[in-house]
Amino acid sequence: MSLQVQAETKVGVLIVLSLLAVIWGGLAQITPLFFQKSTTEPVEGLKPYTALQLEGRDIYIREGCVGCHSQMIRPFRAETERYGHYSVASEFVYDRPFLWGSKRTGPDLL
Repeated sequence: MSLQVQAETKVGVLIVLSLLAVIWGGLAQITPLFFQKSTTEPVEGLKPYTALQLEGRDIYIREGCVGCHSQMIRPFRAETERYGHYSVASEFVYDRPFLWGSKRTGPDLL
């Protein structure tokens, strides 16, 4: 019996093969990011947040502002003309937790 037939007829084999595919795909996508200096080293001139900036960031998170407002500039012409260079990962190496999201309801807060 071929592997394809087993995967189609036995749920356990299908689950194991699906998990292996997801794990492999995730590792193939995430692992290279750890070796790119552009994502792991801060941009020139970037400094850790001051105590006052951290307090403001904590309030921003606590009040739920992060749910509607992003703090990033997307690589679209209209945004780069208005705000300047688009955001890159190396500008946010000191952020814990990361606040980049996929939903934007309110205006950007830069």
